[in-house]
Amino acid sequence: MTGEHSHHSGHQHGSDECDTTGRHGMLLFGEDPLYLSHLPMYECPHNVQFVGEVGFDPEALDLLRADRARHGDGLYTFDPVPFPIAELERHDGVAARNAFEGTLVRGHFERGGTPIASNVRVDVHRVVSYSLLDVDAKREPGRELSYLCFGRDRRHLAHELRERPSFDQVLAVRFVPGTARTRSGRPLDDTVVANRFGRRAFFGPDDDVEHRLRAGDTVTASFPATRTRASLGHFTVEVAVERELYLEINELA
Repeated sequence: MTGEHSHHSGHQHGSDECDTTGRHGMLLFGEDPLYLSHLPMYECPHNVQFVGEVGFDPEALDLLRADRARHGDGLYTFDPVPFPIAELERHDGVAARNAFEGTLVRGHFERGGTPIASNVRVDVHRVVSYSLLDVDAKREPGRELSYLCFGRDRRHLAHELRERPSFDQVLAVRFVPGTARTRSGRPLDDTVVANRFGRRAFFGPDDDVEHRLRAGDTVTASFPATRTRASLGHFTVEVAVERELYLEINELA
């Protein structure tokens, strides 16, 4: 899906400080768990890439499941009441805000979507990723294509946003069994890389929309060693892209 969205709140750059209060529309995807991904732009207050594992109250969750059963697992978004998105950033492992409210929408909340539940409370169970986008930086040629990989049994990739022009993309993927390797090429057991995690993965030399991953691709993902999972170290694995859940190009050009 491509197009435009504004969700402007009127808060613009007037100083070095940015009031991040705004109507921060989000993509809703996943089943167990559910995830929200902020729909960003390169301007205050929306210059934030946020992905979080979330939960709904039982009534809203039942409505979502029933609506998906009737209409298929298409695009769903969440339209929160205005709030400062900076409160979702973790400090010492804890975010200042762990809940917010809004409207659950089938389709895009600013492009003709249909509200299916209002006054819905969202509980943020885990911040998968939070990063502030530099509104003035320009993309350097030759930067590697990178995605954030996360999930439990079901994997997802979210394109890592850095300098503009860029693109917002979320994919449903799976690791191909028997393809995990250490940096030296030693095979790894599938269970070693099957644990839940959020980790950067690299897919090639060109981080631009023309070289984005597409449904049906099977590609090699390279996962660098990290401090939090140093015991696993650097590894590669074949990733099969099953479905594109969202794509936005125009707002990030």
